[in-house]
Amino acid sequence: MRNSLAWVGAIFTTVYLSGFTWFIFDRLPQLQTMELNSVGDFLAGAFGPIAFFWLILGFMQQGAELRLSSEGLRMQADELKASVQQQTALVEAQKVTLENHERSLEPLLEVEYKESNITAGLETDWFHVVDRGGYCRNVTAQFFGAGEYMHPMAVQPLAKDNPQPFRNTSNLHILNQYRLSIAYEKVNGVQGVQHFQLFKHPTETGVSFAIS
Repeated sequence: MRNSLAWVGAIFTTVYLSGFTWFIFDRLPQLQTMELNSVGDFLAGAFGPIAFFWLILGFMQQGAELRLSSEGLRMQADELKASVQQQTALVEAQKVTLENHERSLEPLLEVEYKESNITAGLETDWFHVVDRGGYCRNVTAQFFGAGEYMHPMAVQPLAKDNPQPFRNTSNLHILNQYRLSIAYEKVNGVQGVQHFQLFKHPTETGVSFAIS
């Protein structure tokens, strides 16, 4: 665009100056007798069209450059928008990956009732906790219910499919509902807890627990 306008301007200027030279060639003696202010007016009138024409070309060139600049800005905006969308998708993918990783570290605990006996004068109910998920440590088991405080009991670290025993630290009465909370620390240092509902009931051979 710039080159084409320059060529148009050069051709017009050449043609105009050629015609102007031909037009005033026979009138040069008159210019010599004219006053300076009249010569200035003459030259202003003679070269005014060329100046005006180049002014128009300058506006056209500026308009073309502004259009190119606007197009460049629009393309940059589109690229920035696409980059933002890609970054957003990447962040979402990383978020899903982190969530999946967190879920892979989460223990999946199961509690099973094993037996009851008398230990040091306390009716002791023994349970096993089995981890079907990620390894956890600093495990404690604590019963709640019957309006009394029951001390938590430390449990060995839980590896996958490796059951560990624990017991009650206070009497669990028949036909009472209890809540069992098993707290732990995952391998990434995050603390967690899982809860179970226990109901102690008599059976033909002794007692048992309904666990959910």
